[in-house]
Amino acid sequence: MENIFFTSEPIMILMLTIVTVALIILGRKLELPQLPVVVVLYGLGFLTYHTVSLNQASSIDLSPYYFSIAVDLVMLFLGFITYLWVDNIVAKNKNLKSYGDPLSWFWDKL
Repeated sequence: MENIFFTSEPIMILMLTIVTVALIILGRKLELPQLPVVVVLYGLGFLTYHTVSLNQASSIDLSPYYFSIAVDLVMLFLGFITYLWVDNIVAKNKNLKSYGDPLSWFWDKL
């Protein structure tokens, strides 16, 4: 059941974290909200892959699939939230018309 695409492996989690943080930092510094969308896209890609693989796997050991799907969902959520955050920063810096502060509910709780 060795699969190089399991996001439940520690080295894969480390690589995904490094790529995610790099894209978020670059998106913020370069003021490109499209860069965190890449996180959303590979989150969706891995989620789709692991879901299809889960359906084709035997029922002997499914825990790597479930953990990989959980990591994929966390990456997807992180990518979406950072997209909203970077997009709001860009809208404020460039005085663009924005739909409002989509994360105000989160910042108000802190």
